[in-house]
Amino acid sequence: MKKAKFFTPALWVTVAVTALSAAVYGAARLFTPFAEWWAKYPSQWVRAFLAAVTNIIPFSVAEMILLLLLPAIIIYILVTNRFIRGEDKENYYRCLRPLLMIVLLLASSFLGVFGPCYFRKGLDENLGLTKAPVTAEELAYTAERLIEEIEKLDVNIYKDGSTFTDKSYGETIDDVKAAFKKYCGENQYISYFNSNPKLISLSPVMTYTHISGLYSFFTGEANINFNYPDFVFPFTVAHEMAHQRGIAREDEANFVAFLVCTGSDDSYVRYSGYMNVLEYVLSALSKADAERYKVLVKNTLTDEIKGELRAFNTFFEKYTDSPASTVVGAINDSYLSSQGQTAGSASYGLVVDLAVAYYKQK
Repeated sequence: MKKAKFFTPALWVTVAVTALSAAVYGAARLFTPFAEWWAKYPSQWVRAFLAAVTNIIPFSVAEMILLLLLPAIIIYILVTNRFIRGEDKENYYRCLRPLLMIVLLLASSFLGVFGPCYFRKGLDENLGLTKAPVTAEELAYTAERLIEEIEKLDVNIYKDGSTFTDKSYGETIDDVKAAFKKYCGENQYISYFNSNPKLISLSPVMTYTHISGLYSFFTGEANINFNYPDFVFPFTVAHEMAHQRGIAREDEANFVAFLVCTGSDDSYVRYSGYMNVLEYVLSALSKADAERYKVLVKNTLTDEIKGELRAFNTFFEKYTDSPASTVVGAINDSYLSSQGQTAGSASYGLVVDLAVAYYKQK
């Protein structure tokens, strides 16, 4: 009887690709110039290719995979169970090889494509900003500048205080895409390619995880939670598109989203950029100097902005203490820490440092 062999040529090729991807990832962690070059060119080509492939499909492929994952695992266990108990190793290997290859290819797509982007040059260096520890006075100054910009905009207000846009999600996405194309044309560190951000069908459920968007590195898709209030949506689209274009760090993706949105021709997209960063700045100010924060809220914050913040807090009340957010938050925190973002989930808020540096140099 012919002895069953586990390794096939296809599996060997997959192992080799994974090993090469791991080597690329290791080099990126050690050498910033290499990480920058890899993120701008080879990684960019792969991310653009994945986006082009999944653009053809109108729904989120990543969401579909996640929804089918549990049934697929159950079916796999049931099918392979009888092979495990039997003596026919070749049949067992035939079931095990595809699973191992899928896992290795998923690892390769992170290690060789998106993972190295965490170790490229800092956004402050690419933008020529001087990032430094910020003071409460600087936070207040930045908040005042953001409020001034918001006051210049013409946005609609609901009677309950929450702003809205009368455009569809698709129209808003097109506005953000146009703004992104314009921004990429003016900045060499980031390149534009066409992509269609996908709406998550289970967005109301996803909100319990406190996730407003997700970049799927293995499908190349920017996935958007549409359940959040309108002013969050454009900023989230731009944030996930920034990840899609190799801006891996969360604070930097937030700041790119800010720059993209505030450069838009659409007033509501601009409002989204200013308002989302203002939230981060106000939060930082309240922790740095509670008294200065109270004075700013009383004397400078407009009734419209106060209404928006109150409406958001009201919306978020039922999602605040969800067990799902605790679990997902812990996983996300560990993941970000493993990629050199030592602040973990708090790294999203480090966009404040970039915003302060930006307004100090304006």
